Amino acid sequence: MLPIPLRCLRLAGLLLVAACTVRPVHGDVAAADAAAAAEAGLRAIPKIDVHAHYRTDTPELVSTLADWHVRAVLVTVTGSDRKIDEKWRDHRALQAAHPDRFFLVTTFDPFRFNEPDFVATTIAKLRADIAAGAKGVKVWKDIGMELKDADGQYVQIDNPRFQPIWDFLAEQHIPVMAHIGEPLAAWRPLSDSSPHFWYYSNNPQYHAYSHPEIPSHETIIAARDRWVARNPRLTIVAMHLASLEYDVAEVGKRLDAYPNLYVETAARINDLAMQPSPKVRDFFLRYQNRVMWGTDFGEGSTSRAALDAAFDQQWRYYVRRDTVTLGSARGWHRTVEGLDLPMTVLDKFAHRNAERVLKLR
Repeated sequence: MLPIPLRCLRLAGLLLVAACTVRPVHGDVAAADAAAAAEAGLRAIPKIDVHAHYRTDTPELVSTLADWHVRAVLVTVTGSDRKIDEKWRDHRALQAAHPDRFFLVTTFDPFRFNEPDFVATTIAKLRADIAAGAKGVKVWKDIGMELKDADGQYVQIDNPRFQPIWDFLAEQHIPVMAHIGEPLAAWRPLSDSSPHFWYYSNNPQYHAYSHPEIPSHETIIAARDRWVARNPRLTIVAMHLASLEYDVAEVGKRLDAYPNLYVETAARINDLAMQPSPKVRDFFLRYQNRVMWGTDFGEGSTSRAALDAAFDQQWRYYVRRDTVTLGSARGWHRTVEGLDLPMTVLDKFAHRNAERVLKLR
């Protein structure tokens, strides 16, 4: 599985040091050299994207990931279309075609919740998927925001009916990748000052502010926290910064409280940019063993141009000390100071935490 030689890590570190220390003694030439060294340093860092949804083996996808030293975890999710079997089939095919580039995470259909054999059927499916190579199990925001029991009540993630499933996964040492809840912005009026404006404008069914019947953000997060607390043997990766993206201090409180909890950053880098860079940097330093890199990229992000632009933007923010503009010039964007994370922290965030937590080799 694409071993990461020590020389690659040393090269990445040397390139980053060179990019940060070179001085423009020869004007434009030296500046160009510095820019080239900086880009090479960003690309050279070995990376694992713990949250991707690629399904199609497009001509540019694998080569661009290779250029950026990215391996990706293909996460099967219920999604609004609920085509779980099709997604799992596509993910398995892509992983089989490039076994050194991709890993698998499976899921189950929560909308069978009210069926008598729900638990037994789900465990049987997960057992087969684990045997087929799944490194984790995804649960999605439909639990808490859409799924209802036989009495018409919203089902939260801490519902006792799920418990045998969590017990099974704990016994198998399989982590749960949990996207529970949504950004706090989902419960607020639409505003173009929010990095989530585009998403809720185009996916109004998840804009809870417009659907007062959906449980509150506080209700869903409290249920998630109870679930984490009740399952200390279960490794849980709270995706999207644990749906507490608006304040890394709130994320830190959960990491302090629950030793079995980890987080990843997919689709929430712009929320980090809304907070002071020194505060975010301190968060990464303090919880350097608990945070992983993710993107949430899928079928709409497979061209070389799109991936190059996105990866460059993200890794400049994490690596560099100068300013970087996050977002899109056509929509939400913000220019902020980079986090300038130490190489030892970047190494954990970029790939080592994922390797350890998901047992990736």
